[in-house]
Amino acid sequence: MISQARKKVKEGKVIKVEVEYDEVIKNIRITGDFFLHPEDILDKIEKSIIGLNKTDSEEAIASNINRIIAAEDVQMIGISPESIAGLVKEALNS
Repeated sequence: MISQARKKVKEGKVIKVEVEYDEVIKNIRITGDFFLHPEDILDKIEKSIIGLNKTDSEEAIASNINRIIAAEDVQMIGISPESIAGLVKEALNS
């Protein structure tokens, strides 16, 4: 199944996610008008979400993203790991 969600998050930017899943997340694409530095980190963030169970909590998803952020010294402008995780769960529940 493929599902999408789009939202202007509390940090101020628009995020859109497209999630392909069955019992686990098979693929995800995160887009929007936010900024990440380094820019290529988005691929690692997406890969950290692939393989998670569709019933995993927002906290579990955010935790995976936070591990990438900490390991790579990432700057997120206009979004947060929690806002991405919330939108992923919204897409999974739609």
